[in-house]
Amino acid sequence: MLFPIAAGNTAILKGSETCPRTVWGLCSVFQEAGLPAGVLNLVVHEPANAAAITEMIIADPNIRKINFTGSTMVGRIISKLAGEHLKPLLLELGGKASAIVWEDADLDNAAVQCALGAFLNSGQICMSTERILVHKKIRAEFEKKFVGAVDSIFGGADKDAPILISGIAVEKNKRLIRNALENGASLLYGDAAAEESTKTRMRPVIVSGVKESMDIYQVETFGPSVSLFEVETEEEALRIANDTEYGLTAAVFTEDLRRGLRLAREIESGAVHINSMTVHDESALPHGGAKASGYGRFNASYGLGEWVKTKTITYKY
Repeated sequence: MLFPIAAGNTAILKGSETCPRTVWGLCSVFQEAGLPAGVLNLVVHEPANAAAITEMIIADPNIRKINFTGSTMVGRIISKLAGEHLKPLLLELGGKASAIVWEDADLDNAAVQCALGAFLNSGQICMSTERILVHKKIRAEFEKKFVGAVDSIFGGADKDAPILISGIAVEKNKRLIRNALENGASLLYGDAAAEESTKTRMRPVIVSGVKESMDIYQVETFGPSVSLFEVETEEEALRIANDTEYGLTAAVFTEDLRRGLRLAREIESGAVHINSMTVHDESALPHGGAKASGYGRFNASYGLGEWVKTKTITYKY
């Protein structure tokens, strides 16, 4: 909502029906700071009215462009509606980010960055690390360090289990993990069957030995679970990293910059971060996805450029 306003537009923010008070809080800050009335407008509604209100907003002739951040499934619906009204779109959708940990990586750094990338905000970030592809030669050592990092940062019986947006999100993650375990995967850390103090809480889970036939291989978990894979060649790592409909962000851990850049060029995503976590978004850099992760760019001059129109005027004298 910031870039449309910064480019001179007024904006309507349709708040999430699952957490309307959060966006209300954000909007109230701008109001208290003195933003003129009518510049930033908030619409909230009951979940049952989501489809009707979304269609009404998109169809309104006063709406000139749509920016949607959310799931790829809903993004497809909004794209169809926008197409019917010839409205341009800016989309930031789902992700299935991979982190490649090579044999020459700084494993202490990789372990911490992968732990943060996978479990910050309970894994509810579109850039969250969902797959970790570890070189065969350092797999055992990395797993030990990774488990230690996750337990140190997010674990411990004395800490409350992280909170997810809803009980549905918790059950989705548990269902995906159950499917993987029932089909041959193993549990490296955590207990997906654990009952927490509320139905909306779930502790981090690390699953190893995930195969292509398992649901968790392709489905975006958007929660506190991550899958580990063993790889031996760059070709194998790239095949798994690119074997997804998503392409938002990725990470590569290596001390060889040439290898890092080589892998980064071949990963099909909007961003690749070498020796840092997949969750990386800053205002000075363009941010956006490829494939089913959306299109268009946020932030920097790219983000402002999305919210202005180019007009050509000539004058003959």
